[in-house]
Amino acid sequence: MLWTEKHRPRRLDEVAGNPTAIEELKRWALDWERGRKGKPVMVHGPTGVGKGAAAFALAETMGWEVVEMNASDLRNRENVERVIGAASVSGGLFGARKLILIDDVDAIAGRSDRGGSGAILEVMKAAQNPVILTSADYWGQGIKNLRAYCAPVEFRRVNSHSVAGVLVRILKDEGISAEAGVAEKLAEMANGDVRSAVNDLQMVAEGRKKVEAADLSVLLGRDREKKVWDSIRTLLKTMDYDEAVKLTWGSMDVDPDMFFKWVEENVPLEYEKKEDLARAFNWLSRADIFMKRIIARQYWGLMRYSTVLSTAGVALAKDAPYSKYVKYSFPAIIRRLSASKIERARLKAIGAKIGARTHLSTREAASLFLPLLKVLMKDKERVPEISAYFGFDAEDVAFILEKSEKQAEKLLEKEAEKKPAKR
Repeated sequence: MLWTEKHRPRRLDEVAGNPTAIEELKRWALDWERGRKGKPVMVHGPTGVGKGAAAFALAETMGWEVVEMNASDLRNRENVERVIGAASVSGGLFGARKLILIDDVDAIAGRSDRGGSGAILEVMKAAQNPVILTSADYWGQGIKNLRAYCAPVEFRRVNSHSVAGVLVRILKDEGISAEAGVAEKLAEMANGDVRSAVNDLQMVAEGRKKVEAADLSVLLGRDREKKVWDSIRTLLKTMDYDEAVKLTWGSMDVDPDMFFKWVEENVPLEYEKKEDLARAFNWLSRADIFMKRIIARQYWGLMRYSTVLSTAGVALAKDAPYSKYVKYSFPAIIRRLSASKIERARLKAIGAKIGARTHLSTREAASLFLPLLKVLMKDKERVPEISAYFGFDAEDVAFILEKSEKQAEKLLEKEAEKKPAKR
């Protein structure tokens, strides 16, 4: 289970940062309890700053039931009527109010809106219960008709001190200790995104008893990759042509072919309908044809076509955005090529060591002698002698025998111990 859900704040005073916005929400909720019905609220701000978490915490604080709906779900008439029904029923003396939470209204901003914006307006007009909408872009053109009906509440990026406090609380709840400065370092790396910080913490801490500063090395220097993750997520969720095309400009430190592989890897994880998948891969195949023509003709003017097909083509291939959470993947083909590159480098190094003794080229030495050495070194007693002759280290032995480096080290140590000490 994601820690962002497991450790979601249960009370308003547990929400990190944005005290002014939290106070505005509290006053708005209290007015509803006193019978002064306020306008629906649009909570807006960057992703990961606690907009949805604050809405749930507010409901628990006030004792309200939450009726949650992603804006993309409101394209379905049955769902619209269900939400309108919940919103239009007034809370009685003994019945708790309902908080109508419409998350991610930006999702209705694309070409395939199909009445989503109008459905949300219906909900807000019929509401006899409090309504909160969340948005990442308050000034987006796709939701301009909703702004007139809402009171804005802005959430900003959370300062690192508050983010660190959240991480310390989670570590305590999970029974995990941490080296001094770990929470603060994670908070700084998150750049005000609480969700990102919690996800990073789960990545390095889950299943451990203690987190050390060295464990954060896996997260360091990944700014370029993080941009790609964000771009892929936006591309596969958006229905807006311009937004999709502009994404590559935010990832230009990754070459177009690499970005293409990221898209190709993750489309099947996001798109569930066969029709959506077929359309997406049709556009990707056409984009690939242009890439091949670019390489063959060295005419880079064709890049604009490949870019549009692999971004906007894929984004608009779906009938509607998917509201589910998706754990996107690093391209498997890149991982395989990286592993292959490491293997080739090791093979070349071993070939050079063999060639120095046999007076052969690196390639000839590897192809002619390596199969023989693999057979000879199956006899554990010969491993140290052969290794000493050719100058093999533990990494070389591990590669030749297809064992772990620790196993190779033990082989060399065990045989070295058998040698009598020199007098």
